[in-house]
Amino acid sequence: MSDNPPHRPPRIFSDEEIAECKRLAASVTKTQLADYFGCSFNTLQAAMVRQPLLSEAYRKGKAMAIIQMAGSLQMKGLDGDVGAAKFWLSHQAGWSETKRTELSGPQGDPIEMDHHWTIKVVE
Repeated sequence: MSDNPPHRPPRIFSDEEIAECKRLAASVTKTQLADYFGCSFNTLQAAMVRQPLLSEAYRKGKAMAIIQMAGSLQMKGLDGDVGAAKFWLSHQAGWSETKRTELSGPQGDPIEMDHHWTIKVVE
């Protein structure tokens, strides 16, 4: 007879819990999801391996949230929100904006520099 405690049965998520996982995935991390379902992160991870539908529900829920947010951001950009348009284009099209400042003297003439550089070699 062994002194080891009996092994706990694996946590099995019901179809309703899997559907709830998909709905919640848009707003929570896996750690938060585990807390919500009253289990540890490791238990949730093991269940996702054991029950591929649970893992798929979480991934699809996250993807749907990203799709909705990207669509909303795109619509704001199309409606004239310049900040939203710049953000969307920078992340989706690789655009970047650079700022350049030019200085000039009076009447746009070059700026005269009176600095002379001397290099001294120290041995």
